[in-house]
Amino acid sequence: MILKRGLSFKLSITVIGVVLAVFAAILLYNYSISKRLLLKNVEENVANLTASAVNKIETLLRSSMKLPENLVSVINEFDPDEDGLEKYLGILIENNTEIFGACIAFEPYGFYPDSLYLAKYIYRDGDTIRFENLGTDEYGYFLWDWYQIPKELKHSIWSEPYYDEGGGNIIMSTYSVPIIEHQTVKGIVTIDISLEWLEKFISGINFFESGYAFLISRNGTIITHPRQEYIMNESIFSLAEEQGMPELREIGRSMIRGESSFTSFNSLVLDKNSYLYYAPLPSTGWSLAIVIPEDELMADLHQLNRDLLIIGLIGLVLLVVLIIMISSRITNPLRKLARISNEIGEGNFDVLLPEMRSRDEISQLSDSFKAMQSALKKYILNLKETTAAKEKIESEIKIARDIQQGILPNIFPPFPERDEIDLFAILEPARDVGGDLYDFFFIDKDHLCFAIGDVSGKGVPAALLMAITRTLLRAKVVSVAMANEVINKINLELCRDNENAMFVTFFLGILNLPTGTLSYCNAGHNYPFLLSGGQEIKQLKKTHGTPLGLFEDINYTVSEIKLNRKEMLILYTDGVTEAFDPAEKLYSEERLVKVIGEYKGNSTKELTLSILDDVRSHADTAEQSDDITIMVLKYY
Repeated sequence: MILKRGLSFKLSITVIGVVLAVFAAILLYNYSISKRLLLKNVEENVANLTASAVNKIETLLRSSMKLPENLVSVINEFDPDEDGLEKYLGILIENNTEIFGACIAFEPYGFYPDSLYLAKYIYRDGDTIRFENLGTDEYGYFLWDWYQIPKELKHSIWSEPYYDEGGGNIIMSTYSVPIIEHQTVKGIVTIDISLEWLEKFISGINFFESGYAFLISRNGTIITHPRQEYIMNESIFSLAEEQGMPELREIGRSMIRGESSFTSFNSLVLDKNSYLYYAPLPSTGWSLAIVIPEDELMADLHQLNRDLLIIGLIGLVLLVVLIIMISSRITNPLRKLARISNEIGEGNFDVLLPEMRSRDEISQLSDSFKAMQSALKKYILNLKETTAAKEKIESEIKIARDIQQGILPNIFPPFPERDEIDLFAILEPARDVGGDLYDFFFIDKDHLCFAIGDVSGKGVPAALLMAITRTLLRAKVVSVAMANEVINKINLELCRDNENAMFVTFFLGILNLPTGTLSYCNAGHNYPFLLSGGQEIKQLKKTHGTPLGLFEDINYTVSEIKLNRKEMLILYTDGVTEAFDPAEKLYSEERLVKVIGEYKGNSTKELTLSILDDVRSHADTAEQSDDITIMVLKYY
């Protein structure tokens, strides 16, 4: 009786556990999908709200920007005298109440040949409009940012916002427009505008009950914020440093780069997890952000899941009662089979099974036990034979891997007696044997031949075609020729008797060492990168034909470039750019370009290993999905 109750209890717990797990999975899946849809909807709404706010701000700013730009056009066309300049400034500030002040400043001796300075400044002093001359030895306006920066850049620019203490006692920003004649900067026209209206406008933006918005400058300075003590006294980076929030620092970097994004972070104002959407103001380089509290966003979703959980628990209780009743009726015959299964598990395949009078599932299980006794005897015998055969195959594949790796050049530096080049290459197959290949050798004392390729598929077939391709390369390069001539010959040989339609992407280069001229042909392979000594990166974006082995009648073309001193050529297979991380995100060409651009050394080996290490770091625990091959050549 104790055994009967014990088996019934275990069966009940098992079924209930499975049902509970399924219910939990459904609940979590429903929560995950609902949350994703909710966030997507919220992201679209807040993006529209942000875009609308940005458009309104941009409209107001651009209307103000037209004023100094038009004044520059007037100055260039009519060339007014000093009184005319004052007249134009007076008209500008009288007719545009949003402007606090304006200035026209000229280059040294640029207005009067005998006068170093001329800088007319007009501004509001309460209800009075006043003029002032900024051209003094004490002020030296030539050295101020509002003059120097647009002069050097030769285009208009907004200044960082600043607090006009002692003047308007408000937050202001200056828009500077260079006066350019015949590609030469003659002077600068500026307007000073108050940002008080901007603070009021942004403070009126809210999302849910406690959401809020804030604005930062292109250097990260906080221009508007619900906490007044932050305005013009803190930047997004200083707050990140004070609060120990590296994620806020990354958000700040993205904002000042002019990017848009929807991300989660911990709000300092709300002191709780929130979501943040930000977008740039194109004309100024500033960035607007809207903060949404997570608990308010997810309130309805959490209530829905609580209701589903209560309904599920009620159903689970009813299911438990039903399972206990059913399981108690089947434990007796199962108890007998359990005892016999223990004996079979101990190796007694000849034990007698009880006869079952019923023809239900328990009887079928008994018949299965009888069949299992016979099958196990045969299986044990076959397992011994299969294990021996498997060990033999694994040994042969290991030998094949060693042979495959041995046919590739693997001694570096490969040509220590030649100081014109530095070359390093590495190949890591995804399986025991792979389909990637690389090779390099001297055709004669002045010409270096090098190649990299990727065979379709993986495993032993790809390895065989890889070996054939490498052998054909060595056989067809019998004298100095153009790269496409060698490719045409190799392709013709691979197309013959290619019933499985396997193909090879292939890049072949022939480098004339005395002149630096590189003749190359790309048969459907990844575009190589060329890194100059000044860290400029460009891609040899030219494909001269389809992969090798597909079509006999293709006539491949060729390209030529001239390598400069200390330029590096980086070749790779798609196992690099298409490496997956555990989330199945690709490594990508963009990340490869970043690694290449950040490399500051001279060694091809160090650059190759830096790329390989970064690919491994990206993949983390994910299984390698394709062969990885990298070759770096530096020309001296």
